[in-house]
Amino acid sequence: MKIGIFGGSFDPVHNGHIEIAKKALRQLRLDVLYFVPAFLPPHKTRKLTNVVYRKRMLRLAVKNYPKFKISDFEIKRKKIYTYQTLKYFRKKYKSAELYLIIGSDSAMDLKNWINVEEIKRLSKIVFAERKGYKVKIKKDLLKLEGIIKDTSSTDIREKIKKYFSIKKLVPPVVEKYIKKNGLYK
Repeated sequence: MKIGIFGGSFDPVHNGHIEIAKKALRQLRLDVLYFVPAFLPPHKTRKLTNVVYRKRMLRLAVKNYPKFKISDFEIKRKKIYTYQTLKYFRKKYKSAELYLIIGSDSAMDLKNWINVEEIKRLSKIVFAERKGYKVKIKKDLLKLEGIIKDTSSTDIREKIKKYFSIKKLVPPVVEKYIKKNGLYK
């Protein structure tokens, strides 16, 4: 069994996240891809949107993709590091091949992650190249083919604050949910 693990704040989930997940599923021939929303990522300094909203948006965004699942593991543990999440998945799926899916911005910062050698031991690390983030390919990193559109949750939140359209940046169901709940204003 081949399992993808795609963590992040998903604040909000956007089309770039979905594009990365679809590429990973197809190119790595994954059996399942888990989105793992963080409760509070150790490297983030800003306050995140309530996890209930973030998780609901994620659920809406992936509902039509049967091989996409959502794991509550990091939400339940509150502050947690990636290696701990991978240990959890390794224990749950003992014989599976694990693939940690990250963006090129994260791949560039990998050397600063906690217990990066254990992360490499527990999973294969796969990155999606984002425009403007050039990663030097190393033997222990796999790269998804194709460059991902440069979309960021930060930009989306800023657009919403300024009353700009986010129509082409997030799935329609997510845009509707954001408007209905008055998020990011």
